[in-house]
Amino acid sequence: MQIIMKNMDFDFQQIIEGSLNANIILDDRIIVYANKASKMLLGFNENDEILGKRFDQFLHPKFHSICKERLRRVTENMEIAPLMEQKMFQKDGSEIDVEIMAIPYKHSNNKMMSQIVVRDITEKKHTQHLIMQTEKLSLIGELATGIVHDIRNPITAIKGFLQLLKAEIANNTYIEIIETEIQQIEDIANELLFLAKPKETVWQVESLFDILNESVNLFSTEAFKRKININIYTGKYKKLFVLGDKVQLKQVFVNLIKNALEAINKSGEITIDINKDDKYVYTNIRDNGIGIPSDKLDHIGQSFFTSKKEGTGLGLMVTQNIISSHKGKIMVKSKEGIGTNFTIQLPLYPS
Repeated sequence: MQIIMKNMDFDFQQIIEGSLNANIILDDRIIVYANKASKMLLGFNENDEILGKRFDQFLHPKFHSICKERLRRVTENMEIAPLMEQKMFQKDGSEIDVEIMAIPYKHSNNKMMSQIVVRDITEKKHTQHLIMQTEKLSLIGELATGIVHDIRNPITAIKGFLQLLKAEIANNTYIEIIETEIQQIEDIANELLFLAKPKETVWQVESLFDILNESVNLFSTEAFKRKININIYTGKYKKLFVLGDKVQLKQVFVNLIKNALEAINKSGEITIDINKDDKYVYTNIRDNGIGIPSDKLDHIGQSFFTSKKEGTGLGLMVTQNIISSHKGKIMVKSKEGIGTNFTIQLPLYPS
């Protein structure tokens, strides 16, 4: 017979209720007591919502078997189950990262139970992820500096000899094509160098529409050749301003528009629209391309992660860093075969 403990020893209950960690007492894996922190962690308001329920229903299925074994050792062998990283579900279905330990608890009627201590480490994991991304970016920057140096030396020599050839051979179309391609190589090298030595951010009040319009114009020729329409819809929000670095914000939109173009196999459409609320301005960039598989959405922005055959995965990582430095957010929704929608949220500068 399971016992719901409502009248615990006062001092013990006061200590447990004041704990910042979730403390749960299990009787054969049934929750018979949960402190205030437990209810907050799982998203419940009342005791009746959690008491009497199986602990398993809040635990991720992949941890059910190991949890069963850990609790068996606690109650039968009087062992302490040390902290272990696991995942739990909140009332609304949200998944959180936690650390769980279990210790034996002997009730006043001599029945052996388990006391579960749960610590929410979701924010800790997020911080660790950001630190790892920063370290990766630092390493990439160091590599980029050496690569760009090695590229620039031979390009300088090639450009010099091309100038000599132009003096001897006037109006040579092939030389002009070579110069154009070399310029493109230099532009790519400069973008790579941005990772290693980013320019000092120049904070100014900028027109979001002007930045978007200039970004779209860079792809007008390519879009025309591929029969892709790029439409900007601003409605009454044509004169919205943000505080930021125009060069960096332009790099963000250029990267996202380029990705949208590459996601469209044949003729298609890219739609850009602007909205706002009292605090933020939102820019949506939608395409009707191939979409991103659902299992890859969580990896968007990680260094070296890409769904492109020849991609590096650095573009979206840099994009996220730029938007983060502008106190903004990037949100993405995608469905295979339907398309992708990137939403850029930036603080709105008062008119």
